Amino acid sequence: MKLNTTKGLTFVEILVATAIIALVAEMLLTVFGFSFKHNREAEATLEATFIAQRKMEMLQGMDALSAYNEGRKGIRQKFMEKYVEVTCRPYLPDDCHVFDVVVKNEEGRDGILYAAPPDNADVFLIEGWTDDIFLEISIFGNRYEIISPDSPDKKAVTGWLPGDTEKVVVMINGVEYSLDKGILIDISSAGRDVEARVYDTNNNSSLINVEGTGVIVKRYTNYSYRDYSTVRAQVKVFDTQDDARPKAVFESILQLKN
Repeated sequence: MKLNTTKGLTFVEILVATAIIALVAEMLLTVFGFSFKHNREAEATLEATFIAQRKMEMLQGMDALSAYNEGRKGIRQKFMEKYVEVTCRPYLPDDCHVFDVVVKNEEGRDGILYAAPPDNADVFLIEGWTDDIFLEISIFGNRYEIISPDSPDKKAVTGWLPGDTEKVVVMINGVEYSLDKGILIDISSAGRDVEARVYDTNNNSSLINVEGTGVIVKRYTNYSYRDYSTVRAQVKVFDTQDDARPKAVFESILQLKN
């Protein structure tokens, strides 16, 4: 009778089998590592997007002045364990660069005048006045200056416009101004196409005076419903204070109460 025998693996076969197992294990580890890294990146992006949306929701609950102050150019702040950079700029659907000038007062309160330039490098602000006030906006080529002798610190806001040929629009909103003190706004331009649009009511047209040199001035009276500013808001979320590339970017056009 012939006995069944089982032949063992040769040394060479063992080496080949071991190599195959090692290759398969390496592939599995690579796939697992890639999947883990991909999942971590996706999770981080999702978290950053949530933070950006949360910040945008907060901007939607602000008035225009607060949003402009929050979104001044180049300011990065810590928010929800990340670093958030908010930019809020005046916006019109036209192809133009916008200055947003608002004159207002709430019932029983002092007057407020603020001007946000197109790049929102800073917000020019005057609060409370007992006499007529004067505001000057100068636009020379790609440079602008906003200044007033009635500003408490007499400090000007200056900055730069993009080096293009797009029109500059100065929006002046006075529909919420009811004090008996006059406002004179002088706008001068050289080397730039500039248009001023003034919104007022029947009751305060004589109090809000706008003059222009090299500027087209258009007046829209009895626009009392236009008590808001249109703002282009952008939120960028970074992992660290010094990161150059954001984890998430969220943009929206907001209509905010003046």
